Amino acid sequence: MTRSTNNRNTPKRRAGTAGTGRRDHLLDVRVRRSTAKRQRRRRVLGTVVGVTFWIALAVGAVFGFNTVVNKFFLQNPEYNLRVVDAELDDLMSRDEAMRMAGLSLGTNIFRVDLAAAEHAFQQIDQIENVTIQRDWPDKITIKLTKRIPIAWLARADASNLAADHTLLLDANGHTMKPYRIEPDYWRLPVIYASDPDLIQQGDILAVADLQAALDLLAARAKRPGSLLEISSIDITKGYALDVIDADKAHFIFAPQDAGAQLDRLEKLLVNCRDNNRQLESVNLIPKKYTPVRFQLVAAAGVKPVDDRTTEDSH
Repeated sequence: MTRSTNNRNTPKRRAGTAGTGRRDHLLDVRVRRSTAKRQRRRRVLGTVVGVTFWIALAVGAVFGFNTVVNKFFLQNPEYNLRVVDAELDDLMSRDEAMRMAGLSLGTNIFRVDLAAAEHAFQQIDQIENVTIQRDWPDKITIKLTKRIPIAWLARADASNLAADHTLLLDANGHTMKPYRIEPDYWRLPVIYASDPDLIQQGDILAVADLQAALDLLAARAKRPGSLLEISSIDITKGYALDVIDADKAHFIFAPQDAGAQLDRLEKLLVNCRDNNRQLESVNLIPKKYTPVRFQLVAAAGVKPVDDRTTEDSH
């Protein structure tokens, strides 16, 4: 009897223990889940509070910074523009430069967009370099240098030299629309090209022909006492430069070695001056024998032609 009673009671104790364990486990899981939710809410809340704090701090800093800037700089009359120092290389007037830069006296110098002002000047082809700077407390300085033109560039079939359809050239071959025509510009030689647009576009052959003409002008500029006064250079032939001087004489130059050809021509010009003779044409491409044509003035005013060939001494 005792054994059977023990057998019946033992399963009941095990079942009760197992049920209590499962309930304890479920309760523990629920507690842990609840705790995790509270922790997540705290973390989210902390993050939101932190972000809000830093945003508020940043807004306050920006607001404070703007207030300080406005009070001490942008709205401070000490920084109103009173002086414009302009070094303009005789290209434009001070008033023109101020209009171009968008400057007006009394404007706060911190409100002047220096980059935009420099960009406006850089749109002018004749300006090589420009700098604009603030000089505290009430001054802006403008300094520019202009490109120095040495010749005009025109289309070979142009009937006349019109400034609004013709470009200027500097010693580096930079083409530019003239901003202001100075009287000396009209005495510059004219380089005639088949298509000036090709030179602007950087066409290799067209640029090479132009460079030959520029080399000739550079070689001539190194001879301040030269008797050659170049009026125009025709570069349309490609293999030769057709130069016309102030007396309408034609001189044919090879594209290379301009200096040596000028030396030979100078000897001829000196000889003509000393003997009261005038050249009509000279072909400087042959290196030893130079074909020369003189103009002879007759008593009746007729100009017969005298063809001769000179031999260069070496």
